[in-house]
Amino acid sequence: MHFFKFFSVVLLLSCGSVFGQKIIKHKVKSGESIYSIARQYDVTEKEIYEWNPKLKGKVLGLKTIVEIQNKKFKEEEKKPKEKKKEEVVIVPALTSSNEPYIIHTVSAKETLYSLSKQYGISMEEICELNPELKTGNLKKGAKLKFPNTIKIVDTNDQIKAPKSVVIPEPIETVSTTNVIHKVQPKETLYRISKKYGVSVSELQRLNPTVTSGLPVGFDLVVKKGSSQVVETPKAIEETPVKTVEVAPLSMENMSKADFLIAKASQHLGTRYRSGGTSPGGFDCSGLMIATFQEIEMKLPRTSREQSNYGVSIDRSQAQKGDLIFFTTNGRGNINHVGMVTEVIGDEIKFIHSSIQAGVIISSTKEDYYAKRFVKVNRVLE
Repeated sequence: MHFFKFFSVVLLLSCGSVFGQKIIKHKVKSGESIYSIARQYDVTEKEIYEWNPKLKGKVLGLKTIVEIQNKKFKEEEKKPKEKKKEEVVIVPALTSSNEPYIIHTVSAKETLYSLSKQYGISMEEICELNPELKTGNLKKGAKLKFPNTIKIVDTNDQIKAPKSVVIPEPIETVSTTNVIHKVQPKETLYRISKKYGVSVSELQRLNPTVTSGLPVGFDLVVKKGSSQVVETPKAIEETPVKTVEVAPLSMENMSKADFLIAKASQHLGTRYRSGGTSPGGFDCSGLMIATFQEIEMKLPRTSREQSNYGVSIDRSQAQKGDLIFFTTNGRGNINHVGMVTEVIGDEIKFIHSSIQAGVIISSTKEDYYAKRFVKVNRVLE
């Protein structure tokens, strides 16, 4: 009697162990057949052969392993992890100063415009850092990458701002004699006029002996003021854009330029759309791509990549059909492009797709673009 109870307990435990598995591996005992094994596990012979195709047409040997799928097996349902409540953060989470980027999770009602204001970068640059936005809309829960310019908190809970280079303002002196500027290599009247806030015509009036070109080391009269030589400190000089001398556009390329301007002008008033390259909406580089495709010229996708296409030329050599580049994100790197449509003296007019107004024609005489101009590229060979 005791032996029977013990045998029953062992049988129940072994069955529980077997049926707790997804795949049962049955070792064939003496006298067993596929039929008896199928009855034992409540399956059909056909199913056993499907699970063990190598057994078809063979004699079932002793200790052969027969695999059987356990129909009674149920996987434990994994409880979904509780989502952590999202904290409402007005300022992005603080990160280590060694990390170049921070990750932002998009919340409801956030837009590219609100994120550009929050992080202090342009909407186009957000799309360049997150290429998936160029083929889809901004979605709640999306993970976006932003430059890490966040202030860092130390152990004393005092906020320290990231180190920045302070650019000294030019020191103005008031006197009864002239302000003299010693001409540096590659400087032009236009660049000097911008440094001192005077017009090119005023410089020409004060320096009637300058007719063509500026000799290096020449003492240029800039203003009526101090007689001392004023040299612009190297610390505030912009990194010069390497330019090459180019010949004026040929008649053939002038014709191409007029054709490109006409094609781009057909889209005047078209709305701005991040990643857009069609009449349904353009971003700045997308408008250039669509326009130059009309003459079977394939431009790179972004304004930054387009700034490396063709050759950089001096601003004074700008002509119709050239690409003109700007920095609008406050950090100095190129992130906006247009195409030159007209050159009048030192004024350059260009067509581009702006975030606020869509496809429009603007001028370098406008204060916003005058301060953000970077360079001009000749792309028509």
